Amino acid sequence: MTDMTDMSDPTGSRPSPRARPAAPPRPPAPPRPAAATRSLFPWAPPTDRGQPAREALTRDQIVDAAIRLLDAEGLEALSMRRLGKALGAGATSLYWHIRSKDELLDLVLDRIIGEVVAEVAMRPDDWRWTAAETARTFRRVLVRHAYVTPIMGARPTVGPNALRGMDALIGVLIGAGFAPREAVLAANTIINWAGGYAVFESRHPLGPDATAEQEAAYSQDFNEFLVSLPRDEYHWMIELGPVVAECTADVQFEYGLARLLDGIALQRAGRPPAG
Repeated sequence: MTDMTDMSDPTGSRPSPRARPAAPPRPPAPPRPAAATRSLFPWAPPTDRGQPAREALTRDQIVDAAIRLLDAEGLEALSMRRLGKALGAGATSLYWHIRSKDELLDLVLDRIIGEVVAEVAMRPDDWRWTAAETARTFRRVLVRHAYVTPIMGARPTVGPNALRGMDALIGVLIGAGFAPREAVLAANTIINWAGGYAVFESRHPLGPDATAEQEAAYSQDFNEFLVSLPRDEYHWMIELGPVVAECTADVQFEYGLARLLDGIALQRAGRPPAG
């Protein structure tokens, strides 16, 4: 048998501690998922994203939990860390499914619009009735999620549910004889009116969770403030204070919606409204 000392040192002495053989090279690290190649559009199919270590979560579960958190505590409470805690997972697990908070908000908005699509009634033979019901349903669902509604104007609404709802409304209008461009303009006007009204309504000074007693107290304080103002500067507001009080959010919404549909009907009939 050959002496190992002979292999390391011709003199037969013991090898120096610094003369240890080099460690074998480490195997190359596996490539990281190419998240950067994913489209900026949240609903685009992922490309080369890989798979998380375990499929404990789905995108739908994350969006559902986000809506629950938003409805309960508002936009300020939402973070990927907080959402992960609510789901019993780390924020990193969420990022396998959703790239950022902005992307999450886009998905949340489209999910809420999906509630509108599911609840709205359609009458293909009555465009005005369908348009009115679409607007009412849109407003009702947005007010239901009042803490989410303010992001409506800050994020794009171009997800599958938004497109599906718009497609259905445009289809009814075209079926009623609207020209394609006219149908697109009318549908967008109706949706924008209802959505804008709901956003305004959700910003009530008392917040979306105000009770009837709080509303009554606020109205009384406002009326007392109104009558304390100089009458020569605020004549009609003071004079018509009771009328203003009667114009509830529902009354104002229905009035505006009716006038909007009147204008669309006149335009379609070739008689543009005055002004």
